[in-house]
Amino acid sequence: MSFVKNRILDQLANSYPNFLRRDLEKALNLVLDEIIKTIAKGENVQIRGFGSFKTKQLKPRIGRNPKDGSRVKIAAKQSVNWKISKELFQKLNQDTSNNE
Repeated sequence: MSFVKNRILDQLANSYPNFLRRDLEKALNLVLDEIIKTIAKGENVQIRGFGSFKTKQLKPRIGRNPKDGSRVKIAAKQSVNWKISKELFQKLNQDTSNNE
């Protein structure tokens, strides 16, 4: 099951019933937009306790068309890498270490 933006908004609305849903949606969109803008500028984003986003430059390369096997030039492009924080990694793995 995916955890989509709408579910995050539902959780915020349930946790903070005194705030209007549209205000919570604006705040969530503001945070996500700032993350996107920062990454688009080539800067790193670090969210303590969650992880960090870093841009990576992928080099141009020669690929293969799977349909006919012909060679295809693939242009250079930007990619985003996400690295999990130590805290989140420990939370995810504490249940597995208790079961052993």
